[in-house]
Amino acid sequence: MNNRRNFLKKAGLGGLAIAGTSVGAMNNLTNLKGDELFVDNKVIQGEGKQVKIKVSAPLFCPFQSINGPGEKGGNSYYYLSKPFTYNPFTCQASGMSGSPVIVDAKGTFIGFMTTAGYENSIYSFDGKDTLTVTVPEGQEVFLDETGNGDEAWKAYNRIMMQRLNITPYKQTPKFWEDVEYCTWSEQKKQATKRHEHFNLLNHDFVKYYVDKIIEFGYPKGKLTLDHGWGTFPDGSIKSGFGSWVPDPKKFPDFRKTMDFINEKGFTPGLWIGFPKIHKESLAAQKYPELLGNYSFGTKPGRKDDVQYLNPQSDIYGYASEVIARFHKMGVMKFKIDMSYNTKSEMLPIHRALYRAAKDIDQNIEMEFHVPDIFLSKYADVVRTNDIWLLDEYNWKGRVKTHYEICYKSAPGKGINLDHIGGNATEAITEKKYLEHLESYKTKTGFPLVSVLPHHYGKKCIKETGDYLWDYEKGPKNILSDFY
Repeated sequence: MNNRRNFLKKAGLGGLAIAGTSVGAMNNLTNLKGDELFVDNKVIQGEGKQVKIKVSAPLFCPFQSINGPGEKGGNSYYYLSKPFTYNPFTCQASGMSGSPVIVDAKGTFIGFMTTAGYENSIYSFDGKDTLTVTVPEGQEVFLDETGNGDEAWKAYNRIMMQRLNITPYKQTPKFWEDVEYCTWSEQKKQATKRHEHFNLLNHDFVKYYVDKIIEFGYPKGKLTLDHGWGTFPDGSIKSGFGSWVPDPKKFPDFRKTMDFINEKGFTPGLWIGFPKIHKESLAAQKYPELLGNYSFGTKPGRKDDVQYLNPQSDIYGYASEVIARFHKMGVMKFKIDMSYNTKSEMLPIHRALYRAAKDIDQNIEMEFHVPDIFLSKYADVVRTNDIWLLDEYNWKGRVKTHYEICYKSAPGKGINLDHIGGNATEAITEKKYLEHLESYKTKTGFPLVSVLPHHYGKKCIKETGDYLWDYEKGPKNILSDFY
């Protein structure tokens, strides 16, 4: 064994975990000099820098969520055949980014196992048949070349859950499992001009929305107020990031609105785009140290510019102040959005937000849209985020892939089957609405209605109701068991 370890050290291999790898398969594993590497079926520590692995394209890269031109609504950016170089820890999380793993077309599975040395943890594909993995000191890699990618990913999850101290939920507060209703797509459906949907959400809108759900005879559940309930200090929508105070014109008495939701039998929820902050926001004026980098915005000084939170600032204190304010009003679910910064900077932000909520009330449901196993440790629920049912894009592929990423990257956590019908309300038809609904019927997770189905016909009302009641009367399996 010592001779093998010395060989690995000289060959240039970092930490490499080999699971179920046959000697024949190992013949394809070489270092940069072309030497073959033979290792035992367990984690091996080393001090090398790079290792080459033979792979078959396309490579499924669940962490790669930045779409290119012509891809919005599709999912092709997760399946790569052209040359690339990515660091899954420093890429942008964007709308939907999973664990730092790769699965090739034949089921070969590769996954980073620690955040140590994350700055230099690199996947580089030559566009042909070789994936070069840079494995810095302290990093480890899980590799399974048996061809069963799902079983390998489950094995990786089991190890990672133990390392990260992720304990799968055995039971959850009852309301976590309830169906959810969210105002976002209904706001968009009712808007008649650009950005109007941000200004439509008020007490009367909430009352209208609740009354419709009751009129349809749907089961009670969570009701989440989405983007638009807060204050816009300088009049721009962007200045709302960091201004988490209800707009007094829209909600003269926010507690009254929360009480109304509770009295009607629903659990209040609230959307908050915590990771972004505007320089003119209320929080930035009070705590300027919260202002982080400008990678999302255009250039400093622009009125519409939005920064990210500074991950080194007192995010815990900031989040505690905001969450406690609304928890006292009865809010029990927080839908956290806008986690678009790099994974390495989002991790401490998610951790601080989650701990702030749990220190206030362990029963608060915290939902995020980044189901990376390192980040989902600090989440109760992850969501299959943002689908546009646009004819020119492969929206069905996106629905499938977003679910797969959530289910496989967040073991032991709840899944929100986000937005029946999607959120491009101008593109929804009865046919597409029903097709989207049908795709969720066999999936683990709780349903979420956003746009109200009566806009698309009586059949949509009925089919949605049947689906919700089947879920309500069923076992309510919301937790990923992919481990």
